[in-house]
Amino acid sequence: MPYYYLVSLLLLLLATYSAIHALLHKTDSRAAFGWITISLLIPLFGPILYFLFGINRAHKRAKKLDYPPPKFNSHEQIFQSEISDSLINIQHISYQLTKLPLVAGNTIEVLFSGGETYPAMLESIRAAKKYIYLSTYIFKVDEIGAKFVQALIEAKDRGVDVYVLIDGIGEHYSRIKARRILSKQGVKVDRFLPPKFFPFNMYINLRNHRKILVIDDEVCFVGGMNISNEYMLDVAPLKDIHFEIKGELTYQLKALFESDWDFVNGNIEKHQNESFPSSNDLTWCRAISDGPGENLGHLSIVLFSAINAATKSIVIMTPYFLPNKEILRALQVAALRNVDVSVVLPLKNNLNFVNWASRHMLSQLITSGVKIYYQPPPFDHSKIFVVDEFYSLIGSANIDPRSLRLNYEVGVEIYDAPMALKLTKYLNSIIKVSNRVALDELERRPLIIKIRDGIAWLFSPYL
Repeated sequence: MPYYYLVSLLLLLLATYSAIHALLHKTDSRAAFGWITISLLIPLFGPILYFLFGINRAHKRAKKLDYPPPKFNSHEQIFQSEISDSLINIQHISYQLTKLPLVAGNTIEVLFSGGETYPAMLESIRAAKKYIYLSTYIFKVDEIGAKFVQALIEAKDRGVDVYVLIDGIGEHYSRIKARRILSKQGVKVDRFLPPKFFPFNMYINLRNHRKILVIDDEVCFVGGMNISNEYMLDVAPLKDIHFEIKGELTYQLKALFESDWDFVNGNIEKHQNESFPSSNDLTWCRAISDGPGENLGHLSIVLFSAINAATKSIVIMTPYFLPNKEILRALQVAALRNVDVSVVLPLKNNLNFVNWASRHMLSQLITSGVKIYYQPPPFDHSKIFVVDEFYSLIGSANIDPRSLRLNYEVGVEIYDAPMALKLTKYLNSIIKVSNRVALDELERRPLIIKIRDGIAWLFSPYL
């Protein structure tokens, strides 16, 4: 009997400790309340779940990601005279968050499919002379992945300094591990926070979702595409969009990759920045790093600021749409200010639970005048955000808690009317073949479907 009381006391202390830790360290009241409830109601398994999934251990380690940015040529005094005061406010906020300047002289090519993206990436890898930095969430060794593996090995064999960083969870999407093949051939390759039982290391949520390729200070690629046949429309029903950028933005993505590699490995030969030739192209860009720890909330703040700055239009395309309450309210207020707000979502989603949760909150937006569109298959994995046909935000992040709180992501701001217009035309072409969601359509859902969607929504802070 004394052992029973001792075990009960230990469980009570463990539950109390977990609850107090959640109360003191969680910044979202809903998440704090959820973990406190779980810890107290399930005294043993609740604290275990909180230890595995609830504690953000990245705060201390994230400081290692702070890498002094290189010096860039910037012409912001010219930029100031080219845009409205509201958009100037966005760039001021972004600078305060990132301490990175806007850089001009960038040329950007939009790659609308894997069929356009992968050949351009492989061509750049095969032309590399000094270094290749590749970061990806998923690296499948299928037909496309095998071409990347071979090109990276050939680059290493001709003396190019090749670094490949694959997420520790994402690599398991492939039965054949690209890391093992590359490592055997002498390519520098590592994993970002792989889960381990010894020493115990269960970073389930802290994923590196960035997709970055930087080559020779000449070209970089960024966007939403992993390396997989799934993005080839003639092979599998999945769409996505990627961007090829030449210009000074390359330096910022280069520094971000080097800091990520320092974080997981601590041993990288940093390459001196080459001087970029002067350019008359005034496409202004800035990289935004976001992730648990020091950079937590950067993309959320930028999105919130850009929505509030809009005076004419906002167009969003994202595969997963679970905005936090601040972004949700900002979209509602923008629509009430007569800003034309459109959100394009996939009708068929590869993550049904997220799709159900998203549908539960759409009525709040629709009643405020936000236009919601479901585009027909194939599933579209693209992430595009355009304001007033001038400001664009692209990159790896979705508008959901996983991207904006739990993952390491990268965004790129683009201040350029021709680019914004190009993306807007593309989005409008999708909207033309999409179904606009009506309020009565949501209300006509069967009760059991509404309950299912509502239950999924309750878990949205953890999805």
